[in-house]
Amino acid sequence: MRVRWLLVFGVFLLVACSSPSPAGIVRTEDRPLPELTGSGLDGEQLSAAHDLGHVLVVSAWATWCYACERDQPGFADVADRYAAKGVRFLGVNPLEYSTAQPREWVRRYHVPYPSIEDPSGRFATSLGYTGLPATYVVDRDGTIRYSIIGSTTSEATLSSLIDQVLSGSSSPTGSPV
Repeated sequence: MRVRWLLVFGVFLLVACSSPSPAGIVRTEDRPLPELTGSGLDGEQLSAAHDLGHVLVVSAWATWCYACERDQPGFADVADRYAAKGVRFLGVNPLEYSTAQPREWVRRYHVPYPSIEDPSGRFATSLGYTGLPATYVVDRDGTIRYSIIGSTTSEATLSSLIDQVLSGSSSPTGSPV
């Protein structure tokens, strides 16, 4: 039963991730960030709890996701730009059973932040995502304030959401990225 569920879930993710739609949907949120604690791609122990007190951007991504690949260079640029403002980034890499390809991805795209291995998809599912890529902007208290389900190709949109959380304000958007 569990294997069948994982197969259905994997097919759903593949279809959702290969969607031709270039824009994701931004949603205003107000819920706690679930526990994200696990091994990083290089074996180090990672936890989102270490980032309490900082604005945190969580990105669920996979090497087999075309939209994730298209978004990664801009996402890495935003992470670099906001590092000086104390914004932290954390990746969640679901449904990959080896770290070789994800580590190569991090090297190729100069990803400046760590990612938690999530071969079962448990962490990504706890975030409430419905497909890849998925991005969550979390306030200093550990509350998810925004989610972007789908492509985040607009660096300006992601930056705007981060700026709103940094300033302590958030307003409903519900609009495409």
